[in-house]
Amino acid sequence: MAGTFFIMIACFMWALDTLIRYPLLSSGYSTLQIVLIEHITLVLFVSPMLWRYRHVYRHMSISGFSSLFFIGGIGSAIGTLAFTEAFHYLNPTIVILLQKLQPIVAIFLAYWLLKEHIEGHFLQWAAVILLGSFVMMWPDLRALGNAQWHYSSDTISLFKGYGYTLIAVIAWGATTVCGKYLSHQHIPANAIMSGRFFAGLLVLLPIALAHSDELSMMTSIDLSLIVVMALLSGFIGMWFYYQGLKTIPAQLATLAELSFPAFAALINWVFLDMGLTGYQIIGGMMLILGNIGLRMKNPRRNDLSPVMQ
Repeated sequence: MAGTFFIMIACFMWALDTLIRYPLLSSGYSTLQIVLIEHITLVLFVSPMLWRYRHVYRHMSISGFSSLFFIGGIGSAIGTLAFTEAFHYLNPTIVILLQKLQPIVAIFLAYWLLKEHIEGHFLQWAAVILLGSFVMMWPDLRALGNAQWHYSSDTISLFKGYGYTLIAVIAWGATTVCGKYLSHQHIPANAIMSGRFFAGLLVLLPIALAHSDELSMMTSIDLSLIVVMALLSGFIGMWFYYQGLKTIPAQLATLAELSFPAFAALINWVFLDMGLTGYQIIGGMMLILGNIGLRMKNPRRNDLSPVMQ
């Protein structure tokens, strides 16, 4: 139960992120600039860990090193940029709806690559959690019938919108599985976390150089807000996430991550005075209770070594 609880704490920290990230985006700063400064901050903060675990990185297998680079470079960097870019082409409700495919990607990859068993007990509670996530966004789904789905009708824009969304879905779903694989390889959680930030920065730097026009001067206040956001949702959030991931299967972790919208709605209610709807309350309760239900019966432990090559 502790592993699921830790990942839910991580989701709470990620939800706090919205109190800072969206005002910064509204101020005119690009996603690339915000994500880049986050990673620079995080790499500087975890640099003692990078040095401490240097022997771990040196002795990683090719598959282990590839998994770590995928987590940071593809999941942390490319996935975030692709998800944000999709909003320029598709209705936000469509993007968020398609994001619900992420647990399916993670569960399939965990079954295929990590040999995690899928049991009836798991499927029952997984259905409750997925249904809860749809209940939370039902008012948006109902309004979608009369809304504009795409901001441009040309084929290229449609491919870009859905393509960016699916890149984020696959990147984030696979990131959960790669993190679990590294835990199977007895890589310390802090080594995975610090390596993730460093790999993300390595990918972001050349992108930033190629799109330098998206970078602008920041006020000291806005810069300090990004630093605070990086430490809260980046460092503290990811610390709880990887502490939880090492104790539970990837299939449970990806469903626990769906508690994020419940915490986001709660934070909006507490800090932004945005009232909770009945759908949000019912859906949020289903998400929380579903994750508790998953841990009421310990899933059969996977004694097989992961086969990722």
